[in-house]
Amino acid sequence: MERLSVLVLATVMLVGLALAGKRPTSIPEDPRDVPREAQLTLTRTKTDLDGDGRPEGLVLVNALTGEHAPDRASEVIFGITAPESDGDRGDLLWVRHAMKQTGRPAHDGEMSALDLDGDGVSELILTWDRSLSAERVERWAEIYTLELVENPRKVWEGFWERDSRRDPQTPAAEREWMRREIDYAATRRAAGLGIVFLSTHGMIAGQPLDPPRLVPDRVDVALRDISAR
Repeated sequence: MERLSVLVLATVMLVGLALAGKRPTSIPEDPRDVPREAQLTLTRTKTDLDGDGRPEGLVLVNALTGEHAPDRASEVIFGITAPESDGDRGDLLWVRHAMKQTGRPAHDGEMSALDLDGDGVSELILTWDRSLSAERVERWAEIYTLELVENPRKVWEGFWERDSRRDPQTPAAEREWMRREIDYAATRRAAGLGIVFLSTHGMIAGQPLDPPRLVPDRVDVALRDISAR
């Protein structure tokens, strides 16, 4: 993950410099319509998000925008599409342009859908990096419930990983490394009333932790919205 983030960020910077002085690329709303020359990566999968037996599409594009400013040079676009019908592509049900909609840099996005609480309906996990330095990781995450596939409900957002151990711009006494993951078994036991995270801390306030400290953390959120059914 760390090596991929550095490579993607380096590519964004180099291509951004090459595009300097040229007209910015217009990024379409639908990630499926992003021009091939603007795609850093394109990922498409199918999965049944709502349990009706018909698979929806998940689309993820890491794209170059052609903007001159480094903080706007790349975009991560997440999309959900309706099941295909008679060979025709399904409608775009939902889309998230991370940089445009948050106002923060976005690159190296990832997207996954899985049933966290065991109710038969998937949750959506989006992550991307907001750092503009190859020596620093600032990976952000958002988690959505999908009772209504066309209207995901955000239930949590926060840092997925922060790593400034080798960042020369961060004072030594402020450097840190932490990574968060979901404890899936404990989250299922919470039966839709919360998400249980396991946070690994390898450095705090410039002090390395050996072995790293593992901290469980339950966040009380409603993964099941009865009113939406």
